[in-house]
Amino acid sequence: MNNKKLACIIIIMLIASVVYGTQMMTKRTKSRVDEAEAASVEKISTESAANVANITYLRLKNDTQDLRQFLDTWTPVIEKMQSSQDAEQTVLGALRNSGILTVSQKFEMKAGNGDNKFMPKIFQGTMIVQDEYTKTMNWLGELETKIPLMRVSNCRLKQGETGHQVNLEVRIDIPLINLNAEVEDKK
Repeated sequence: MNNKKLACIIIIMLIASVVYGTQMMTKRTKSRVDEAEAASVEKISTESAANVANITYLRLKNDTQDLRQFLDTWTPVIEKMQSSQDAEQTVLGALRNSGILTVSQKFEMKAGNGDNKFMPKIFQGTMIVQDEYTKTMNWLGELETKIPLMRVSNCRLKQGETGHQVNLEVRIDIPLINLNAEVEDKK
């Protein structure tokens, strides 16, 4: 083989390697461009999903504003009445502070509304008090102020022993609410 043939073979091999390298670079570039386009499409899709989620969040936040405001207002009141002892102490404290004559008092726990985990128990108190009309009504009003969740389920007011006195028989129900209960979503 002479030098010219050897030089031609070397040049052909050099050209073939340049062509091969160019093809490899083109393939890599094309795959990188395809990956960039796929990433761009995914970015747009993700941004769209994020916008939809944000709109859903804002709508849900707006729809539940009244409920959240209600819970913010009532949570401290509910947390004060977490046990029968809390309820009984509040009722007895109102009796002591008013200074009215208590003829009888009876407290008991009642089961709540069946399978309701949110309000599993109800504290029920039955009291008979006898004193002046204004003093007795002020005591009942004070009790309703101290325990706003209280429900008066039975109230009988009749004349007492003297003209200024009244005899009040009242039955109250105080729900003991569990704010940490899992509430099932019934759809």
